[in-house]
Amino acid sequence: MQTVHVVFNPASGSFSTARSARILSLLRAAGLDPRPLLPQHPTEAHQLITQLCSQTSPPVIIAVGGDGTINTVINSIPKGGATLGIIPLGTANVMAWELGIRSVRDAVGRIARGTVRPFTVGEATGSRGTRRFVLMAGIGVDAAAVADVRPQEKRLLGKGAYVLAGLRRCLDWDNSSVTVTCGTRTVTCTSLITANAAHYAGPYRLAPNASLFTPELIAVPLPLSGPVSLLAFTASLFLRRTYSAAAAFAVSVEPITITGNKPVQLDGDSFGTTPLTIRAIPHFNNLIV
Repeated sequence: MQTVHVVFNPASGSFSTARSARILSLLRAAGLDPRPLLPQHPTEAHQLITQLCSQTSPPVIIAVGGDGTINTVINSIPKGGATLGIIPLGTANVMAWELGIRSVRDAVGRIARGTVRPFTVGEATGSRGTRRFVLMAGIGVDAAAVADVRPQEKRLLGKGAYVLAGLRRCLDWDNSSVTVTCGTRTVTCTSLITANAAHYAGPYRLAPNASLFTPELIAVPLPLSGPVSLLAFTASLFLRRTYSAAAAFAVSVEPITITGNKPVQLDGDSFGTTPLTIRAIPHFNNLIV
């Protein structure tokens, strides 16, 4: 039986003892030998996963939870240090949308089959040091909304808490700009998404040309000049479920630098403010697909 190390997040609102026991049971029924890890905080998770990755052969690590839990695992494994699988739980589950995972059973079936592909991650360096992201780095209004999400609203409203936080941003609009530079290209905008995945906030495709499996990121300057344009943009994205930005461009070999003073979020968690430098790390590890 193949050993898989299953990382749960007991601090997450989606965690329960009964649910974790069911997931372990499904993995055993699929012919796997699951070894659960229940770190109480990200620092403990980092220590446990780093220790696993110091073994002679790269372990199979399964992240159970939302996009934040996956991000914690991504930032705990070295390049080439593990094979990653996911069992999605949580609020938005952007990673699950990106991979087309429909349920916990579907995720377990994929882990049992063991088909893998090398995937890219992004790496951001800014006021809070250096951290990787697997989905996106947001600069500007979406990062301000992420920072403004209140825990009690998230428990009650789920994804609706982000909408509510975005509406509060409309009342306290920041119209300052950032300057985005990559090679010879320079763009000025009020908000930017640097995407490693096509999906954003669940089923919405904000960067249709982005993919976990290409060696590049897609920079998407957002046309947001004020609260009215933000509301119009959000409504259009929700109705059409996709957005194709004429100003979007690929970031591959050369890093992207963002100057100015705007909040930053990585995979839905706040990460200080700009200035910021972002680069792609192709073939980071293998991902179970």
